[in-house]
Amino acid sequence: MTALIAVAASLGGCEALALTALGVGASAGVTHTANSISHRTFTATTPQVKKASLAALGRMGIKVEGIDRQDGGAELIRARSGERAIEIELEAMGKSTTQMRASAKRKLFFHDAATAREIVEQTQLALENQAEPRSRKGVRASRGRTEAAARPDNLDASPTPVSR
Repeated sequence: MTALIAVAASLGGCEALALTALGVGASAGVTHTANSISHRTFTATTPQVKKASLAALGRMGIKVEGIDRQDGGAELIRARSGERAIEIELEAMGKSTTQMRASAKRKLFFHDAATAREIVEQTQLALENQAEPRSRKGVRASRGRTEAAARPDNLDASPTPVSR
């Protein structure tokens, strides 16, 4: 990131180009190709990413038209929003790694990179929300502990409830 800032600063008269490059490089790990396909690799199983993708589409009000399995095992989710045809490809790269590629085409030749990027980002948000209830259980379980039980160096002390 430091190198990117240094390159951006050295461009002088090309501030707009430098700021664009800096903004694209800093966007939440989402990569874009020249044909406006957004893709990201998630540390999650394909079923988890599929569930999160469908939740993201639902949250965005995009209607799912179908899900197909492609040659090689990848899954293709087809959806539509107004004049936009949406495709999301999910490919297992390992037991707990899945690559997602999203594209949004408007009419025949117009690609909508912003919508494709938002689908990937909303999928990440949905994945984080799927994982959140598990982490909250651990927090709830520790709330009933006493202060002495929480500190192993205080083995001889009588338990004193933790005040919150």
